[in-house]
Amino acid sequence: MDLHADHSERVVVDATATLQGQGAVSLERQGQGDHAQITVVAHPAGDAWAHTGEQLCELLVLQGALLIGEDSFGPQSYVRLLPGQALDLKTQTGCVLYENRRDWTEAEEGSFALAGDRMDWRQGMVPGLKVTSLHEGLTKHTALVRWAPDTRFNPHTHVGGEEILVLAGVFRDEHGAYPAGTWIRSPHMSHHRPFTEAEGATILVKVGHLQVPG
Repeated sequence: MDLHADHSERVVVDATATLQGQGAVSLERQGQGDHAQITVVAHPAGDAWAHTGEQLCELLVLQGALLIGEDSFGPQSYVRLLPGQALDLKTQTGCVLYENRRDWTEAEEGSFALAGDRMDWRQGMVPGLKVTSLHEGLTKHTALVRWAPDTRFNPHTHVGGEEILVLAGVFRDEHGAYPAGTWIRSPHMSHHRPFTEAEGATILVKVGHLQVPG
């Protein structure tokens, strides 16, 4: 069953319960048989599961640690698994993951993982922003962005849409305030002016990846 499958609609989902280790929250689901789906999932300690290799799988560790083989990936680690190779995943202590599974649409060199404690942060477009790029395609870009308290960004329009998951603090714009665990999807050519107040914020942001009307 489809869920938030219409990319022309703005969607805000509260997934904060998963940050306390409670179950899973579906953010988006398209097509029969979960053809594409985005979830925030709390995996309990000792859990083990498989990446089947049938789809592209994009993971971000929100809390805890994810184990891939002997390698451990802590908070804000990013993992991109291309189709074609099955892989066993597990967690010893428990973890909360952003999981994005979908069909592979652009050629890429291979799977990779970026440890959250080794990210290369750079100055953003305005004072108060730090950005680390996670993945960049032909029209798509995925990044983590740290917002210092009382930071204001320029008004801007999203060509190809925007998806945000708030990881820490409170992210804000003229439409509302979004605490950690909130997912916001804004359609192609949507417009806003984001900012933070005293709490600051850290967000996962994806741009240019939504369907553009023909």
